[in-house]
Amino acid sequence: MIFRKVSIIGVGLIGGSIGEALKKKRLAKEIIGVGHRTSSIKEALKRGAIDKGTLKAVKGVEGADLVIIATRVGLIPGFGRMIGKTLKKGCVVTDVGSTKAGIVGLMEKSIPCGAAFVGSHPMTGSEKRGIKSAKEDLFKGSTVIMTKSKKTDTVAVKKLERFWKSLGVSRVAVRSPEKHDRIVAEISHLPHIVVAALINSASGESLGFASTGFKDTTRIAASDPDIWRDICMTNRKEILRALDNYGRNLSRIRKLIKEGSGAGLCREFGKSKARRKSLS
Repeated sequence: MIFRKVSIIGVGLIGGSIGEALKKKRLAKEIIGVGHRTSSIKEALKRGAIDKGTLKAVKGVEGADLVIIATRVGLIPGFGRMIGKTLKKGCVVTDVGSTKAGIVGLMEKSIPCGAAFVGSHPMTGSEKRGIKSAKEDLFKGSTVIMTKSKKTDTVAVKKLERFWKSLGVSRVAVRSPEKHDRIVAEISHLPHIVVAALINSASGESLGFASTGFKDTTRIAASDPDIWRDICMTNRKEILRALDNYGRNLSRIRKLIKEGSGAGLCREFGKSKARRKSLS
């Protein structure tokens, strides 16, 4: 699949990596990058992630066959409203945001008849951000969850599925926006919140002795606070549900420790070990 023109709004880690992968695999004749800083555009051009750059989203998406919005989730609906009237017939618009229910509903109102919106969430990335952290092989072997609602164009879904697989993605799963949000609340959003609480619970003196295990466990706490604020604000229902379930499990372990139940603790740790091993 080769696109004549691809526009990427947000040329940071994910957007820049998409651009670099498209260039390497020669999947787009022209890649336009839209940024909010001239320095980001210059760096993306220098790295060869884009062919041209602009600070104006409306100008950047003119005539595009595919538009990818790779900004933090709080900004995605605004870009949808901004570019909606400019999109050509047949254009497919997607995003890479970590929450979907709210975004999909708003984007479907903004994208005009003749164009199509399909939500996407590449399950890969880093606590780092910016175009300097982009990698052309970032998506190799990864999973992407795409969303499908009652209004989603099935042809656009298939086209976008081929697009992600052409970047090296090994698995594309299609779920409802609501189901997506429940899944990522449990395996992505909850871990970040837990790690934030964990590192904030350690005293300054204790942190001075932190070694490999603690640093590996808390790596994602170095992520951008603005990104995680937006995620928590747009997926509150499912995050709160996941936190409640986590709280029940944590309380059970706390109770076993308080009671001095070695057998009970072995059962809990044995269960967690088995579930962790099943991931690989």
